Amino acid sequence: MCTPETLPSLLDAVRTVPDPRATHLVTHPWPMLLGLVACALLCGVRSVRGVIRWASGQDVGTLAALEVPAGDPGKLPVATTLTRALARVDADALDAAVGAFVQAHAADPLAGIAGDPPVLQLATDGKTVRGARDSDGLQLHLLGVYQVDPGVMLAQREMRHKPHETLHFTAALDLIADITGAIVTADALHTVADHAHYLHSRGAYGLFPVKENRSALFTQLDALDWDETTNAAIAVHRTEETNSGRREIRIVRVQPLTPGQVNFPHATRALLIERYTTGRGDGKIHADAELGITTAPLDVADTAVLARCVRGQWAIEAQHFVRDVTFGEDACRAHTGSLPRALATFRSLAISLAHLAGWTNNAAAHDHYRNHPTDALPRTRSHRLSTHHA
Repeated sequence: MCTPETLPSLLDAVRTVPDPRATHLVTHPWPMLLGLVACALLCGVRSVRGVIRWASGQDVGTLAALEVPAGDPGKLPVATTLTRALARVDADALDAAVGAFVQAHAADPLAGIAGDPPVLQLATDGKTVRGARDSDGLQLHLLGVYQVDPGVMLAQREMRHKPHETLHFTAALDLIADITGAIVTADALHTVADHAHYLHSRGAYGLFPVKENRSALFTQLDALDWDETTNAAIAVHRTEETNSGRREIRIVRVQPLTPGQVNFPHATRALLIERYTTGRGDGKIHADAELGITTAPLDVADTAVLARCVRGQWAIEAQHFVRDVTFGEDACRAHTGSLPRALATFRSLAISLAHLAGWTNNAAAHDHYRNHPTDALPRTRSHRLSTHHA
């Protein structure tokens, strides 16, 4: 774990990303270019041209902190220069540097919730940047690994030429140095034996939904006795909440599995998740149910923790929504070289930085930093991310 004195700054982190420009063409410091993008997006900027417009409006002290020579606005690049640099950047190296930076700060004991640390949950999910098509007409697909608390993207892997997510699951998690003890959640595509073996080998645990695309396993779980009045081994966790007039009841039933009881490696317990929703405007009660399986033992995650992790998988979907709505990612038509992927990386970074600083509403965070840009500087250059509780 990093100490306050050794937590990296973002500008130091991106120095490890190779400069793609020819030496004789270098005019602007490389960390400065990447730092400008990171800081501007945290302030709510949505485009490369917007980055330069934002930077041109900053004071000398702000620009100097971002390593603009002498803090002189006349030393800023034009938008086409920044665009060309981002289009040629080594996107894998950029993702690795940003991921390492976020991982270090997410592991900082002051970055999370006070009190006993919760079970670490890593949610994985793929996202398509719909407007970013390359010369072959292929859209950019990214598989992300998201730490649900405090809400940060730890790793991201491109899937453009191999769009099937299961091929990238282990490679994406390999970008995280230590996942020991973590519960990894994913959608039903990843309910495969190889993933369970991989997580077991790294000391982590899986929590996967089981749908009819895994017909044999689905049939085995569906045939279990799910009635707690006849099966004393079942543990039940129930929650009720009302939000915007919609009332939802969630019931999670969990029962232990004996070795070999179902055809899934390292399986310890099976889940049945039921949801009952009213208030959708049609006067009806909407019900749905889902089966699941986990490799986590009881001493790592009890029924309440599993229920929280099932719901926590939606956190990465919410992050994708923020990228599309707040940042306009799907509407972005950038397609040259590494540009769309670099911008996606910086969007995820901006969300992660806001969450590390204590913000729960990204739009509110952007409004604050837009009006107080110097507050954004500690997120990019200081040894510690100062905390702001919105």
